[in-house]
Amino acid sequence: MDGTIGPGSDPDTAGFTLIELLVAVAVLAVLAVGASLAATRGSGGAEDAQRFADRFAALRQLAVQGQSPRGLQITPRGLRMVSRRDGVWQEDGQEVRWRGRVGFAPQEPPGSGDAPEIVFLSNGRTSAFSIRFGSGAGQLCRSDGWTGLTCDDA
Repeated sequence: MDGTIGPGSDPDTAGFTLIELLVAVAVLAVLAVGASLAATRGSGGAEDAQRFADRFAALRQLAVQGQSPRGLQITPRGLRMVSRRDGVWQEDGQEVRWRGRVGFAPQEPPGSGDAPEIVFLSNGRTSAFSIRFGSGAGQLCRSDGWTGLTCDDA
């Protein structure tokens, strides 16, 4: 047999089998899922920055309107809202997880041992800090403690 396909060739040895086609489709599907996960994995910086800015504005407003201190605990995994009740900082709700990389840098020495990383006072002041969202050229948000939150591309 010379390996050519023609009118006299055996149909059992010509072309692809159904199993070969299924294996090829399965391999392509796995590669497509891997590529889509890799493409969306690093895009959490902008979403994290927006989520942080929303929480920042809400807690600042709650502290002023409620005339009681509020706070944000910042961890490498996410952020959590806290409030001060009976002289102790207590968690309010669940931790909201980051989708990308986040780097937090306080600009002031920490307060008491249980104080959150960002404190919102009833007069509108906050802790001074900077926080970077995303890797490389992500977004940088910062506050000097007096003028609110400023976020721009880093």
